[in-house]
Amino acid sequence: MNEHQQKLWRQVSLAAMLVALLFSGVLGGLLAWTQSQGKVAALVNAPELARLHEQLRKQPKDEALKQQIRALDLQLRQSTFQRLNLSHAAARALFLGGLVLFLIGAHGALVFRPRPAPKHHPHPAHHDEEMHMRQVTALAVVAMLAIIVAFVALLTRHPAQLPAPPAPANSVAARGGHPVAALPAFPSTDEVRKNWPSFRGHDGSGVNPTAHIPTNWNAAAGVNIRWQTAIPLPGLSSPIIWGNALFLTGADEASNCVYRFDADTGQLLWNMTLKVAGGARPAPAKVSDDTGLAAPTPVTDGRRVYALFPNGEIAAFDFAGKQIWARNIGPLENSYGFAASLALYQDRLLIQIDRGVVEDNQSKLLALDAATGKDLWQKPRAVAGSWSSPIIVEVGGQPQLLTCAAPLLCAYNPLDGAELWRVACLESDVAPSPILASNMIVAVAPNTALFGVKPGEAKFTWKAENGVPDATSPVSDGQRFYIVDSEGMVTCSDLQTGKARWQHEIEDHFYASPMIAGDKLILLSRKGVAYLLRPGDKFELIGKGEVGKEEECGACPTPFGNRLYIRGKLHLFCIEAKDAK
Repeated sequence: MNEHQQKLWRQVSLAAMLVALLFSGVLGGLLAWTQSQGKVAALVNAPELARLHEQLRKQPKDEALKQQIRALDLQLRQSTFQRLNLSHAAARALFLGGLVLFLIGAHGALVFRPRPAPKHHPHPAHHDEEMHMRQVTALAVVAMLAIIVAFVALLTRHPAQLPAPPAPANSVAARGGHPVAALPAFPSTDEVRKNWPSFRGHDGSGVNPTAHIPTNWNAAAGVNIRWQTAIPLPGLSSPIIWGNALFLTGADEASNCVYRFDADTGQLLWNMTLKVAGGARPAPAKVSDDTGLAAPTPVTDGRRVYALFPNGEIAAFDFAGKQIWARNIGPLENSYGFAASLALYQDRLLIQIDRGVVEDNQSKLLALDAATGKDLWQKPRAVAGSWSSPIIVEVGGQPQLLTCAAPLLCAYNPLDGAELWRVACLESDVAPSPILASNMIVAVAPNTALFGVKPGEAKFTWKAENGVPDATSPVSDGQRFYIVDSEGMVTCSDLQTGKARWQHEIEDHFYASPMIAGDKLILLSRKGVAYLLRPGDKFELIGKGEVGKEEECGACPTPFGNRLYIRGKLHLFCIEAKDAK
C-alpha cells in the first residue's frame, strides 16, 4: 500500500472514531437521562386518564369510576413498559455498535499511521518514547472500553422504572397512606350493579330504577339530543356501558368489529376487527335480515369487553382496544341465525349455544375463562335451537344462570354448570329471554303462552295466553309485567297471577324489548319512535320520542343515569334529560 492510500485510510479511520465517539456519547447521555428521570410523561399525561381523573374530582365517591381508572392505568403501564423495554434494548444495541465502530477506527488509525523509513537507527530514547505512547494509547482504549461496558451493564441492571399508578384523589395513597390495591380479577357485585354491563342490564331485567330520561325528544329538531354518532357497520347488538365506556358491535361479510364510544361526547374512541390466529376466517353465517351478522350483545367486566358473532368468532379486548384473546367456538348455525347474547359471572364468560332439534344433541352451555378464553366447563342441553339470551340472577343469595329453550326453563350454577332445577313448559322457537322479579320468573313460549315460575319449583305457578309476543322479552315493575308483540299489542299483567290488567294496541311494529327507566316504560318501535308510558294499572301515554325515519331500530335501548342510548340503523343516539336529578 503506497503512502497516499495509507494516508486516506488513516483519515477514514480517524473520522470513524470521531463519529462513533460522538454517536456513543449522545446515545449514552440519552440513556443516562432517561434512567435518571425514571418516568414516562406520556403515560402520566394520557388524555383519557386525565379526563377520568377530572371526572373523579367531580364524583369522588364513584367506586366504578375508580376501578375504571385503575384498569386503564394498568393497561397503559403495561403497554408503555413494553415499548420502553424495546427502545432501551435497541438503544443499548446501537450504543455497543458505536463502541465497536470506535474500536475498529482506533485499530485502523494505528495500523495506517505514517511510518517514514528511518535513515539511521533511532535513538534509544526516541524508541522508548514511542513504545510509551503506544502503551498509553492501548491503555486509554482499554479503559474507555471498560468504562462503556460498565456503564451499559449498570443501565441493564437498573432499567428505567415506570411511575407508580396514580391514586384517585380521595384514595389512601393520595392521603399519604399505602398504594391503591391491584385491580381484582373480577368486579364486585356493587360495581356490576352500578353499570350496564350486558344485554338488558346486569340481571337481564331491562330495568334501571334510578335512570331519569326525558319524556320527549326529536333527533331531527335536536330536542333533548346530546349527540349522535355514525356506526361504522350494522348490527342489532344493544349498547352496554361501564363508567364512561360504551361498547357496540357491528359486522359485515368481511369483518366482525367491536367499537368503544365516549358516553359523554359520542366520540368513537376505537374500532377493532377480530383477528383469530390459525387458519382462514370462517365463512359468514347464514342469517335472516331480522337477525343480521351482529345480533349478540357484548358483555364487560370493567377490565375487558367480550364479543361473540354468528360465525363463531369470539374475542376479548381491553379498554384500550388491544385484543387479549380470540378463538372460534363454532359452529353456531341455527335457523334465522345466532342471536344469544353473552353473560358473565365473576371470571366466567357464559354462552348459550342451542341448535337444531332436541334429538340432534347439538345444544350446550359453554363457560370460558374470561382472562384467557380457555374452556372451563361444558354442559349438554336436551333442548331445541333457540335465540334466547341467558341471564344471571340471585336467588336466596346464590347465583343462578337462567336459560330458555323448548321444552325447558332451566337454571344452572354458573361456577360449574351443575343443573339446579328445570320446568318443562316451553315450545316453539324461543327468542325471548326470561326475567326474575319479586321471586317470580316470567318465561315466554312465543305465540303460545306465558309462564310464571317460582325459582326452584318443578312446575309453573300460572299460565297466561294474552298478548303473547313472538320475539320480545317481558319487563316488570315488581308488581306487574309488560309485554309488546311485533304488531303493537301492549299487555300489562299481574306478576303473581298472570292475569291481564289492561291491553292497548299501538299502530306500530316492535322488535326491541320493552324497558323501564325510573318511572317510565319505554316501547321502541322499528320506525325509531319511542312510546313512553307510565307503569301502572291503566294505559297512560306520557311522552314520545323520535330518532328519524331512516333509523330503523331493533336493538334494546339502554337507560343509564339521565340518558337513554339508542342504536339506530345508521347512528348511535344519546338522549339526555336536561333536568337531571
